[in-house]
Amino acid sequence: MKTGLRKRLTIAFLVTVATFLCMQIASAAPAGDPVGTAVIFEIGMGARALGMGGAFVAVADDANAIYYNPAGLAYMEGRNITSLYSSLLGAGNYLGAGYAQKNLGLGVVGLMSTVTERDEYGNPIGSFGYRESAVMGAYARSLDMLSIGASLKLYSQTIPDNNGFGITADIGVLADLPLPEGSGFGGVSIGAVARNLFGSVTYQSGHTDPFDHVFVIGMSMKPIDKLILAADFDITNTTGHLGAEYLITPQVALRAGGILGGDGNSRLTAGAGFSLQNLRIDYAYQTHSVLPDSHWLSLGIAF
Repeated sequence: MKTGLRKRLTIAFLVTVATFLCMQIASAAPAGDPVGTAVIFEIGMGARALGMGGAFVAVADDANAIYYNPAGLAYMEGRNITSLYSSLLGAGNYLGAGYAQKNLGLGVVGLMSTVTERDEYGNPIGSFGYRESAVMGAYARSLDMLSIGASLKLYSQTIPDNNGFGITADIGVLADLPLPEGSGFGGVSIGAVARNLFGSVTYQSGHTDPFDHVFVIGMSMKPIDKLILAADFDITNTTGHLGAEYLITPQVALRAGGILGGDGNSRLTAGAGFSLQNLRIDYAYQTHSVLPDSHWLSLGIAF
């Protein structure tokens, strides 16, 4: 058997096995659908990925990999820092930050909101603060054209007189598919990630809420050198994510995407990125059917 064909078959086999293992781990975890458990694990960490509809599992080529697919850290070049801010849905402030280098990544996300208490007549009688935060550490290794990564996530929730804490983890795989010469494609990648594999949030009251277990598969391609097309499918929540990024110049990128919910709730996203030497500014916009639309801003450094 020729060496090239043998390598392709080996990569395909490893991707199939790794994906199957992720699915088995996710399905073997305790079932549950808690409401409001770890909302910050459902939002994002960078405006670049959000502008692409969150379709980033098979892209994962910057510090956003910590959040979307830790396996992407194995392909990192240099060092990358990203941050994120949004006045989320007009109800609170969301912050995120991440640092990544080859094989390693660190990240933090936080949601801060103040809730107004009202009496039976709708008059304000007081307020209380609500906080969610998480610290994430990730590690990845490359096995030729396949990489495997994992992230450990420490989560905390602060509400009046009943704080909570929990630990969980993600496992992801990412592979570059070998393509025949003359195919015309700049590259095709496939990925899979199993999120929040275990653990629960334990509160001071003694009550526990299990983390939501989520399994996502994704694919990305470069039909031409300056264009990335990506698609993710959240199997757990039957939600599709579509995204595209086009480099107008090396310093300016345009992005668009969509989120297709299994409940019929679809949203559109758009964004842009601007870079100057090592600095980068990214913006993302997302529509909502009922709640106010979202605006996201990221500042990043590559070195």
